Amino acid sequence: MARRKVKAPVEPPSLVDYADPEPSAFASMLGGLIEANVRARPEKERDFEVLVARVGIFVTDIHEGVTLDFKGGRLVVHNGLRQRRTLTIRADAETVMSLSNLKIGLLGLPVYYDSVGRGVAGKLLRGKLKIDGLLPNVITLNMVTRIFSVQ
Repeated sequence: MARRKVKAPVEPPSLVDYADPEPSAFASMLGGLIEANVRARPEKERDFEVLVARVGIFVTDIHEGVTLDFKGGRLVVHNGLRQRRTLTIRADAETVMSLSNLKIGLLGLPVYYDSVGRGVAGKLLRGKLKIDGLLPNVITLNMVTRIFSVQ
C-alpha cells in the first residue's frame, strides 16, 4: 500500500489556443463555447476534426471582432479580424448569440423554420446579419454553425 502509485486524473489537452496573451472577453467566451460543444457531442467533434477555415466574427454594437482559425482538430482564437478569412459574420451581439441557439436538423443543416431560425433568416434577409464569403463557402458555414450551436 505504501508504495502503490496513484494515478492523477489526466486532463484532456485543450482544443482551443489563444493567439493573444490577453484574449478579449468575447474571444474567451467563443473559444470556451466551442470547446465545450465539441467535447460534449461526437458529431461536432467530427466536424471540428476536418474543418480548416478562418472565420471572422464582428459584433457591430460593441465594435469588437475575433478570428476563429480552425486548423483541423485545433482552434486558434485571435482578438480582432485577421487577414485571409474564409467567412466573416457581422451582426449585433443578440444575433451572434442566436447563431449558437440554432437547432441542427436533417443532414446536419441548420433549422430555419422554428422561431430562432426564422429570426436569424429574417436578419440575414434584412441585412442585419451579413456573411461575407457566404456563397462560395456554404458547406464551411454549415460546419461552423454545427460546431457553434449548443443545440
